[in-house]
Amino acid sequence: MARNSATSAMLLNTIRRYWATVCGGVAVTGFVIMSILWLGSASVGELVEAEMRARGANFVRLLLGPQGQVDAFLTGIARDPNAETTIRTVANLADIESFAVFSQQGEEVFRSRSDRYEWLLRDRPGGISSGDRLSPSLLERQGEWQVVHDEGRTNSSVVAPLIRDGVTIGYLSVVANMDESRAAYAGTLGRTSALVAFVLCLATGVPFLLYLRRKRKISEADERIQFLANHDGLTHLLNRRRMQEETDRVMATARATRERVAYLYIDLDELSEINNSLGHGCGDELLRTVATRLAAAVDEGDLVARIGADDFAVLHRRSSDVAAIASFARRISDSVCEPVQLGGQTVRPSISIGCALAPQDGRIHSEIVKHAEIAHLHHKADKGRSLVFFDPSMDDEMARRRQIEALVREAVEKDRFELFYQPIVNGDGSRLLGFEALLRLGDTQGGYISPTLFVPIAETRGYIKAIGSWVIREAARQIALWPEPLFVSVNLSAVQFRDGDLVDIVQSTLREAGIPGRRLEIEVVESLLLERSEDVLEQLGQLKDLGISIDMDDFGTGYSSLSYLWRFPFDKLKIDQSFMVALTNGEPNVPQILETIVAMAHTMQMKVTTEGIETDAQVELMKRLGCDQLQGYLFGKPMPAERVASEVLTRFRIGEAESIRPLSSAKAAG
Repeated sequence: MARNSATSAMLLNTIRRYWATVCGGVAVTGFVIMSILWLGSASVGELVEAEMRARGANFVRLLLGPQGQVDAFLTGIARDPNAETTIRTVANLADIESFAVFSQQGEEVFRSRSDRYEWLLRDRPGGISSGDRLSPSLLERQGEWQVVHDEGRTNSSVVAPLIRDGVTIGYLSVVANMDESRAAYAGTLGRTSALVAFVLCLATGVPFLLYLRRKRKISEADERIQFLANHDGLTHLLNRRRMQEETDRVMATARATRERVAYLYIDLDELSEINNSLGHGCGDELLRTVATRLAAAVDEGDLVARIGADDFAVLHRRSSDVAAIASFARRISDSVCEPVQLGGQTVRPSISIGCALAPQDGRIHSEIVKHAEIAHLHHKADKGRSLVFFDPSMDDEMARRRQIEALVREAVEKDRFELFYQPIVNGDGSRLLGFEALLRLGDTQGGYISPTLFVPIAETRGYIKAIGSWVIREAARQIALWPEPLFVSVNLSAVQFRDGDLVDIVQSTLREAGIPGRRLEIEVVESLLLERSEDVLEQLGQLKDLGISIDMDDFGTGYSSLSYLWRFPFDKLKIDQSFMVALTNGEPNVPQILETIVAMAHTMQMKVTTEGIETDAQVELMKRLGCDQLQGYLFGKPMPAERVASEVLTRFRIGEAESIRPLSSAKAAG
């Protein structure tokens, strides 16, 4: 049923599209068929006339022959009855209904039967005479001639002279029934005409149909080209160019009508992760699903487009107020973020939405899309709202972001990153144990950009894996230059675990630096384990087999789920510096919580490092609680490697038992 409907729809569409051509073809075909029928009908008449002439000529020869006794018919004397009977019999066999003989003067002298009064007289022996005369025009004709009368509806007749020895002695009129002959001719010619028409239609129709098919293919190809020129091939939404044209058109109209327009920039989060984990086919399917949901969620008259690899745009018309636009964005988010089955897994899409309003945020497409994109970047960092509206102050932030992005790209390409090292000492501050390597990026003013600014940008632009690999190699190279048993700890990003080659990178780094695994520590945050935990835990186990210490960083700031502490044997817990801030502020129960964390870690055979140590009182507290390692400004701020050699290692070489004094105390003593 569906296939028949589709075929009918396609046929109707073809007829609608090529109706003029089809009508022309039908008209030509009809003209050809009618011409063939007319020619056939004319041919039947000519054939009947020809046969009628032949019958008339044959009957004339019969009458003029020895057995014809034409004189007896002309004079009525010495007529042999048997001869008349013979003539009548021959006439009947030749389907001659009647015949009449006329004298030289054109007067009827014998008629075999009366066509006018046949109800009275029928084939009367000896014939009759009705008194008819031939017209003078016939009598004036000279030589051999025949006049045939055939209307196609009545019996045909033929008039011919009776000539003997060159002298016309009379005239003969023959009326014959030509119905059977006419039917035979019509049938033969009809079949022939039908065959000719069929051959003609076949000869012209097939090329015509091929022409229509080719024209339809060309038309479909043109439509496809036009569609692809204006739409995205994957999602069938408007493409970026067409969206720009339509947006400019709508905004030009809106300026005249004072219509308020909202431009929503929508980014599909983590599409690259889905491509990497499930394959690009699943990523494409997700894009199609999101596009379908977007198109269904918007209002009539709104424009929807795919303007980037994972970026969509919606031009929302007739925007009444900010609250209505926020409600519209929530509707989009609720629809798009429904779970999707991809590659046998359930994936819940996540989107970031930035909104710019026309005309206040822009009067042309380039302005409004730039401002909506800036707003969407702020939504990425703050998902507590359904969307973020553009604010003029964001322009300065975007310019700063672009500047940082350029510096990050240049640093990746030209190795412009630096590592700073912060000392880590034992629990009473008496011995230097190692360093934490911290990434730094210089700006154009001779200062440094905060990692909280450039690291998210590096993650967004896909640089974080290359940066993380560089950090591992550079930290290992540097610690190899410092005396044993000092170690260096580095922080790893979730991206570095994604491709499954982290263990190989670390293994080759240790080999190139010529250091054992115990001199390298790897710090991971708890949130890393919440995603793809089995894969991450497996790689951490392989790193641990290399002798590397695996540390859980910032413990106490996230979910603090104890399940990971028994699922994976971490070597160290790092207490976040926020506990030292809370302790300084006098918040209640902080010492008790710290004591619990230290006791739990020791029970599970883990060391404890406390970050953010800035006072001697904090050192004494953590020493009393049994903390194994301390880290903070009290022992040294993060510094370049050359300063470590001059400020930290030099003091450490004074004596292994000497405490690492706070930098302020050291300066005062100097």
